[in-house]
Amino acid sequence: MAAAAAAVAAPTIQISHVQDQELIEAELVDTFEKDENIDELFASQRMAASNSRSNLNLSYGGSHESIASYYSDAGEVNYGKIPVSGEIQFALDYDYSSCILKIDIRQCKDLAPVDTKKNRSDPYIKTYLLPDKTRSGKRKTKVKKHALNPTFNEVLKYAIDITELETRTLWLSVWHSDLFGRNDFLGEILIAFDEYTFGHDTLPKWFQLQERQQEPSELKQYKGDLFLSVRYVSPGNITTTTKNKKKKDTGKGQLEVLIKEARNLSGMDSYGNSDPFCKGYLLPDKSRHGKQKTDVVKKNCSPMWNHTLIFSDVDLEELKERSLELTVWDHDAMGSNEFLGGVRLNLGTGRSFSREVEWMDARGEEITLWNAVSDMPNAWIDGSLMLRSNMEKQ
Repeated sequence: MAAAAAAVAAPTIQISHVQDQELIEAELVDTFEKDENIDELFASQRMAASNSRSNLNLSYGGSHESIASYYSDAGEVNYGKIPVSGEIQFALDYDYSSCILKIDIRQCKDLAPVDTKKNRSDPYIKTYLLPDKTRSGKRKTKVKKHALNPTFNEVLKYAIDITELETRTLWLSVWHSDLFGRNDFLGEILIAFDEYTFGHDTLPKWFQLQERQQEPSELKQYKGDLFLSVRYVSPGNITTTTKNKKKKDTGKGQLEVLIKEARNLSGMDSYGNSDPFCKGYLLPDKSRHGKQKTDVVKKNCSPMWNHTLIFSDVDLEELKERSLELTVWDHDAMGSNEFLGGVRLNLGTGRSFSREVEWMDARGEEITLWNAVSDMPNAWIDGSLMLRSNMEKQ
């Protein structure tokens, strides 16, 4: 199998990813809030400094946030100190036209009192879409002082494609805000979106708050997202700009993979940055000549590559037996490159050319995208895929 790489331009493809300005602003303010258990005096000083530097460009959802792990604040908050009680009322809705998930937080009742003498708590609500627990993935309500039956009436929003949302789990948790100590856990709700149906009932519902349900080891680490376009080009449609001129014309087509960008990669250096590049193989060919890769983007955890990998001499029928493996690495000029995440696109059958193999292990959107490439030759198929934390068989 021969392969060649070329930084060729593909048709302009739009990615549906809406940014909500209110959410961005809320997240910027949230950087300095007590939720992260910073002493109130330091928090106020930081807020003042933030106001005086309001014209600065703040990079949010970047490298420092991408390395956060689930329950990363477990040592800075109190789990299990306060017995969980009470209920929360909220509604879920999804706007398909704008790709916005809306979490309508109405109220809580009968929450546990943290201050047992005065029978009160200072509750607020915090949400994530697991497995993303970066700071940029956090949404939260205002704190309600001295209340066991607080009313919030706030809508928390996420800009996310429905296909990506189906891979996420809503983690909604209730907390007592302690300005001078550790925040106290008051309960949680977990809702998986893989089989959730939106639109049939948007009225708020009451949910019984639960004790903490999952341990950190049970949650997969979020490694970021990869945005790409893939197409199979039939022999008669291969252009002179993408054709491998060093190879004879075999009468076969080629697979073109436009690596657009990655978002929220882990920061590997002491400043929270990485020097990422993307590497590709069309398995089972993993020879040196079969390797394709992008350029290295320096000091960036959300790199833009817009580089096309080209795998030549490929029959359309072969795609059923093959696997496109894309991995993202942090380039280290003085040592070994470090793995940042990866994906595999195939049919997920576990077999290739009648042999059992571990790398035919695609799931969900990986399979959907690969099927679309086979079903619609010569057409660019867009995809945004969550990076795996390792490339072991799923």
